Amino acid sequence: MERIMPIDLERPELRKRIRGYDPTAVDRLIHGAAKTLQELLFENSALREELERLRADSDRAKLQEETLKDVLVLAQRAADETRATAQKQAEAVVEEARQAAMSERMATQQKLSETRWEIERLRLERSRYAEEFRALLERHQRELSQMVPLTIVEGEASSA
Repeated sequence: MERIMPIDLERPELRKRIRGYDPTAVDRLIHGAAKTLQELLFENSALREELERLRADSDRAKLQEETLKDVLVLAQRAADETRATAQKQAEAVVEEARQAAMSERMATQQKLSETRWEIERLRLERSRYAEEFRALLERHQRELSQMVPLTIVEGEASSA
C-alpha cells in the first residue's frame, strides 16, 4: 500500500452513502493512516536513536580532541622544559670546561714560571761554580809557581 500523505487525510476521497461515508473506504483510510503513522513513528524513533548515537560519537570525538590538545600542550611543555634543562646542563658543562681550562692554564703558567726560576737559579749556580773553580785553579797555579823545584841528588836517589 502507498504511504498516506497529510493531504489524503485533509481531503479524503470517500464516497458518501445514505448514512455517511463508505465504511470500507473509511476503514482503508484509517488503516493506511495508522500504518503510515506507525512507520513514521518507527522511522522517527530510529532517527532519534541515530541522532543520539551521532551526538554521543560527536561528544566522544570532542572529548578525544580536547584530550589530544591537552596531551600536545603537555608534550610541548615537557619538550620545552627538557630543552631548557639540556641547555642549562650544556652551559654548565661548557662553564666547567672553561674553568678547568683556566685552571690548567694557570697551573701551566705557574709551572713555566717555576721552571724559569729554576733555570735562572741553575745559571747562577753554574756561574758561581765556574768562578769558584777558576779561583781554585788560580790558587793551585799560584801554589805551584811558588814551589821550589826539586833537584834530585844522585846519592839520595840511590839510597832511596
